[in-house]
Amino acid sequence: MTEPQDVTADGLLLTSAPESMAVKPVSRSNEPAPKPAAPRSSTRKTLADSVRARLTEEIINGTIPPGSRLDEHVLATRFKVSRTPVREALRQLTASGLVEWRPRHGVVVASISVHQMVEMFEVMAELEGFAGRLAARRMTDEGKQALQNIHERCRPFALNGDRENYHRMNRSFHIAIYEGSHNPYLAKQATALYDRLAAYRAYELNRPGEILRVYAEHEEIIQALAERNGDLAYRLLKEHAMLDSELLGDLMATLER
Repeated sequence: MTEPQDVTADGLLLTSAPESMAVKPVSRSNEPAPKPAAPRSSTRKTLADSVRARLTEEIINGTIPPGSRLDEHVLATRFKVSRTPVREALRQLTASGLVEWRPRHGVVVASISVHQMVEMFEVMAELEGFAGRLAARRMTDEGKQALQNIHERCRPFALNGDRENYHRMNRSFHIAIYEGSHNPYLAKQATALYDRLAAYRAYELNRPGEILRVYAEHEEIIQALAERNGDLAYRLLKEHAMLDSELLGDLMATLER
C-alpha cells in the first residue's frame, strides 16, 4: 500500500527526502567560542563621569567656591582614581564653563566679573520666564504633580533655614520647569546657565528670611502653571530670577574682596 503523500494547495506533491540524503549539522566543536561584546562605555569614562558629577555638585552648592584651584594629583588622591579620569572630568567642566584654565595657576573654579554676572542674570531671567510660559501650555499633569512634590519636600528646609538642602532642591524645582517646557534645547541652555550662576544664587539664600521668600514665590509659580497662565508664569519666573539692587551690591562687595 502506498504511503499517503502531502499535497499543497495548488496540487503539488510534497515528498520527504530519504534519510540518507538528510543534511547533517556541521560540527563546530573545533571553532573558538565567540568573544563577548565589549561594554558600551569604558571604566575610564565611567570614572571620569563620576568625578565630574561630584565636582559639579560641590561647585554648585558652594563647597568649592569660585577661584579655587583644582589640582589633578590632589583630586586623584581624594577620589581614589588615577589622574586620567580626573583630567577628563576637568576637561568636561572646562567645556561647560564651570572651571577655567589660567596661566601659572592651572585649573580653577570659574569666577565671574560684576559686568558678566549682571549680563548672565539678565539672560537667566529671560530663559526662566520663557520656560515658564511654555511650561504653562505644555507641562503634563504628571509634570505638575512632580513639581508640587519637589515644592513640598522643600518645605521643611525652608522652615528650618537649611540653606544647603534648600539650595539643592531649588535646583530640582527649576529644572522641572525647564523640562516641563518640552523644549530640550531651552532646558539644556537654561540648566547650564543655572549651574554657572549657582554659587552666586546660593549667596542670596544667606540673607535673613530669604529662603521663606523664595519658597513663597515658588508657590505662586506653581499656581500660575496649574492655571495655564503663561503670561503670569513668565512674569513671576523672570522676577524670581532677577537680581535686586541690594543683592547686587552685596555680591559686588564680595567679588571685590
